[in-house]
Amino acid sequence: MTHFVFLLLMLLIPVNTLALESVTLRLKSASMKQWQFQGIKLQLGKLSQSKQEIGLSVDRLSLPKPFEDIKLINIRCLQFVWTDKTISCQDGRTSIASKRFDSPHFKFSFTISPQKTQFSLSQLTLLKGVFDLKATLKSDDWQVHLTGNKVGLQPLKKLLLPKLDLSSGTVNFSIDATGKAKIPHRIKANIDLNNLSVQSSDGKKAGENIRLKTTIEAIQQQNSWHWQHKSLFEQGNVYLKPLYLENKNSDIFVETQGEYNLKNHQIILDKVNLQHHETLSATAYGTINLKPTLNLVNLNAYATIENLQKMSAVYLAPILETTEFEGLLLNGKVEAGIRIRNNKPDEAYLISNDLQVQDPKKRFKLQNGVVVLNWSNHEDAQKTSTISWGQLDLFSIPLPRTYFNLLIKEKQVSLVNAFNIPLLGGNIHIKKFEWEMLEDNSPHVDFAGAIQALSLEKLTAALDAEPLLGNISGDIPGIHFADNKLNLEGGLKIDLFDGQIDINQLSISGMGTAFSQFESNIKITSIDLDLLTQKFKFGGMKGKVSGVINELYMENWQPIQFYAWIGTDDDDDSDHKISQKAVENLANIGGGGAVDFVSRMILGMFGNFDYDKIGLGCYLHEGVCQLMGAEPAGVRGFYIVKGGGLPRIDVMGYNTRIDWNVLLERLKRLSKTGDLAIEAPIIDNSMGKKLAE
Repeated sequence: MTHFVFLLLMLLIPVNTLALESVTLRLKSASMKQWQFQGIKLQLGKLSQSKQEIGLSVDRLSLPKPFEDIKLINIRCLQFVWTDKTISCQDGRTSIASKRFDSPHFKFSFTISPQKTQFSLSQLTLLKGVFDLKATLKSDDWQVHLTGNKVGLQPLKKLLLPKLDLSSGTVNFSIDATGKAKIPHRIKANIDLNNLSVQSSDGKKAGENIRLKTTIEAIQQQNSWHWQHKSLFEQGNVYLKPLYLENKNSDIFVETQGEYNLKNHQIILDKVNLQHHETLSATAYGTINLKPTLNLVNLNAYATIENLQKMSAVYLAPILETTEFEGLLLNGKVEAGIRIRNNKPDEAYLISNDLQVQDPKKRFKLQNGVVVLNWSNHEDAQKTSTISWGQLDLFSIPLPRTYFNLLIKEKQVSLVNAFNIPLLGGNIHIKKFEWEMLEDNSPHVDFAGAIQALSLEKLTAALDAEPLLGNISGDIPGIHFADNKLNLEGGLKIDLFDGQIDINQLSISGMGTAFSQFESNIKITSIDLDLLTQKFKFGGMKGKVSGVINELYMENWQPIQFYAWIGTDDDDDSDHKISQKAVENLANIGGGGAVDFVSRMILGMFGNFDYDKIGLGCYLHEGVCQLMGAEPAGVRGFYIVKGGGLPRIDVMGYNTRIDWNVLLERLKRLSKTGDLAIEAPIIDNSMGKKLAE
């Protein structure tokens, strides 16, 4: 304390009384509110002149908590001026001892006067970057300018991104701020991110080699902040599951402008603009309340895709990789918009012209498509939607030019007018279609229509399958889908091989799940065996057969239970012929018993045989097929083929019960070659029957 009294006396004594040119004051230590000073040296020079110079140095300064690990060493002010109204240091130097700083040296300066106070800091190396700071205070008004160059982001991980793995990245920035007292009035920031690589712990979000430039300016007026923001995403890869964006020098520009009301915590979006070069453009505006809860009061958004091919290559292709639709090609133009009211979508639209869609696996192809979709969340909405195409191919089945209208509102989609689709020489008539999402988020579908004379010949040709003659028709008064179960009212009629197949009481449940169930009844009427066997390598047969498949029940498309029968029509007066090859294959299905020598001789001597009747049935239950034939053959078996005329051939079965999987294997082998030898049947004729006895 005596040193300060002495210094004060020196300052009060006139200079011409004391012939002094300089005075030096040294203090070993001093402290004030946890600020610890050591080795203080104050030197006054040019005392005989009107303007004196003061030199100040401090050997060591320890800062209060929480900065107690920071030690300022060798603080020097080489140009320290102290006048009646001004204290200034224009060339300050110091060193820092702390693990927080990468370099111990930086420069500083300050000026304190009644009019204003200025402070600057430069060449401070922190976080592997270099910082500069300038601050000015005039009365209650202040302004700050802060810059950082090549600042490392990894050391800031715990502070900025505690839940992300930040592996690399630097930032250049400049921040200008002005204000009054404790309230900022204007803030402007320029931020350049470089080589940013970051990933979330769950792997659902990631960024790699990101280069991003951002400018934001905010001005406070009364109770509101008005801002303008621009960002330019120049390069990098971004993954936000399931979206993956690989940006290779294709600029993505985002611009926002709006107002934030501090009093009612409301954001007014004047403009949101997104531009991805030659790929996508989008705009939005609206009002958002942040309190008491987040509420999108009124938000309008619009998007335009000038080139769907480029957009899909950037945004859609990465999502479709490793899926059934990998390589899907899209082209055309799309416009879309949505309006949100109080956190709920209110209206939306989508328009696409000259839409082209091509599946690389050739399952479907759309040409010259036009889609106009209008959706409303209002019950009284009447604005319709239209879908049309110039050509649509489904599994190589061509659907010519067609259009239809829909009404889409709330959670409902309904067909406005009935329409026809010409198809395969026939016609599909769509009379009714209604789709609705129920309260439990399960869909409910109603459909009605008709199928009129679809050509099986054209269908099999389109599918590159074995050609079939006939057609498919049916009146469908209703198809209903609810509770994940589809029920078919009415039935389908298939005209095939000069006969008819009727499918009725069809239902499917568990669609799209791991456990699906299928039920139906099928009636087969007067199928011409000659036409049928000409299409397969089973062996030639002539005659007419009818049958049923009743109570068919399948799980995951595997038969569990049914009663099936097919046999000669009672009133069939056509020729009944069967070839040697067909005899062998039917015998193979029946199984059991032994083959006598005479039967083999008879079978080998003739190519075709007459028969009286043919019949084969199966009742499947609990994995076992109960076999039956055209009629019983004594107590030992049943006729599969009952011979007629001479030479007579009977094909009989003796195993009335057979494992279903074993029977399937026999049928699979027949379908593959049709050239199987007799495994274990009884081939019987009048002479062989006696030998067998």
